[in-house]
Amino acid sequence: MDRDAEDGTRAVPPEPLPIRAKILIVDDDQRNLLAASEILADPAIDLVLADSPEEALRRTLREDFALILLDVQMPRMDGYEVAALIRSRSRTSSVPILFLTAHNKEDMHIFRGYSAGAVDYVFKPIQPLVLKSKVDVFVDLYRKTEEIKRKAAAEK
Repeated sequence: MDRDAEDGTRAVPPEPLPIRAKILIVDDDQRNLLAASEILADPAIDLVLADSPEEALRRTLREDFALILLDVQMPRMDGYEVAALIRSRSRTSSVPILFLTAHNKEDMHIFRGYSAGAVDYVFKPIQPLVLKSKVDVFVDLYRKTEEIKRKAAAEK
């Protein structure tokens, strides 16, 4: 039994640090980046903004994310290609991707997105409640997964 030698009380382990979630938002339009970051602003979430597919891929090489919000239509490389590259790397293969799109509500495009690794779509113009609700689900899942990992590591 763990007891403090001085007063006989149990030693209380320190509270673990809260699990922070980091979200990558990728869109070539600064207005969309601003809108999404305003909707998702939360002190317990770190938002990382990328205004190009290349920057997004660089970020995923260096940082871990709970979720990626990815615009479908971007210059040089579309969101489907970016998602496929993200999925092809072991470090990022299981990071959920939410596609952001203004145009492609047709079944063929939706199917292409899911085939590329998307877990869901958010249609533009973004409805704040819809985006926040979807993101909250994935952030909660991320935190629970990380908590399980912490507990498993502590038991070793």
